[in-house]
Amino acid sequence: MKAIKQTLALLALIIGISGCASILGINKDVMMSVEKGMSQKEVSSILGKPDYRRFDHDVEEWEFIKNIADNAGWTTIIVSFIDGRVISMDSFRTDVPPPPVAVYPSVEVGGNIPSRPHATVGRGMNERDFQSLYNKVKSKPFKDDQLELLENGIGNRKLSCKQCVRMMSIYTFDDDKLKVLKILTPNIVDQENYDEIINALDFISSEEKARHILGIKK
Repeated sequence: MKAIKQTLALLALIIGISGCASILGINKDVMMSVEKGMSQKEVSSILGKPDYRRFDHDVEEWEFIKNIADNAGWTTIIVSFIDGRVISMDSFRTDVPPPPVAVYPSVEVGGNIPSRPHATVGRGMNERDFQSLYNKVKSKPFKDDQLELLENGIGNRKLSCKQCVRMMSIYTFDDDKLKVLKILTPNIVDQENYDEIINALDFISSEEKARHILGIKK
């Protein structure tokens, strides 16, 4: 009987450790193992089930919110698919915690995964076009060249606050993020989500400057 109790206690400990590992998230190396051309099943085996799932024409987008072991805070991972295969992946720091388990029941991949509040399906730039512009801007070695390319590349194309934040995330410092915001503000279509942009800045003074750029009155 004593041996059975010890075995049960050991099993409970293992389950508890596994649960903690799930809460802590994943290792950065695991995240970086996602590659172009992978199937949705392969991505699911690496990152688990997506927290949010969106469609934009022929592009399907999965969004994961993970606590990466090597980073402080939460990381948003966005994986885009065409015909069930990975075409791009983006990751950036975020202050948004993962959704409560009770709110989002377990579903099979390909099932009805809830859409994220303020999702921009059908609004803003096509994900493929945005990702192309993002990659081109990020690939430039000098900041001035990046900003010039962004200003010329955005043209009259519309984009969402979420896409604006992703473009701002190319830079570390608020001053540079504000320069991006100044370029992109006329193109933003979902003004009701301006808070997403404000929350992407580190300092109160920068938040005030962003409100001024966005035309938000006190």
